[in-house]
Amino acid sequence: MKKFLCVIVLLASLTASSSYAGTPDLDLTKFSSVMVYSGLFNVLSNPSAYTGKIIKLTGQFAFVYDEESGENYYGVEVVDASACCSIGIDFVLKNSYKYPQDYPKAGEVITVSGKFEQYRDGEDIFCRLVDADILQTRKILLRSSDNL
Repeated sequence: MKKFLCVIVLLASLTASSSYAGTPDLDLTKFSSVMVYSGLFNVLSNPSAYTGKIIKLTGQFAFVYDEESGENYYGVEVVDASACCSIGIDFVLKNSYKYPQDYPKAGEVITVSGKFEQYRDGEDIFCRLVDADILQTRKILLRSSDNL
């Protein structure tokens, strides 16, 4: 299955108003990229300490379609400062939305807030943010030299 597992993905060769818009239990939006990456790593390394907590973070929107199950998975991915490693977490929006028209484009920077939970799918345990809201979306602007 192609879910955003509670693990680090090493890329060695590649470089709103809502109920959660208030004060989250863990707000990773106020930190540098190093601290956001480290903070999410800590959450995913110690999931029982964060279960039921409201977490807010900013990262790139990611979408995965699992051919085996026929399910869509939506996530927010955070890249470390050296851009060699990334870590991500699934989120499930609290309202009914349709992909792709109601979601950001892959790679757009989003801020998500939701309740952290662990869930079992078969014998595997995964982590996600549920009852989530996308609080902000912004496109990544490339300099003209980046388009080469």
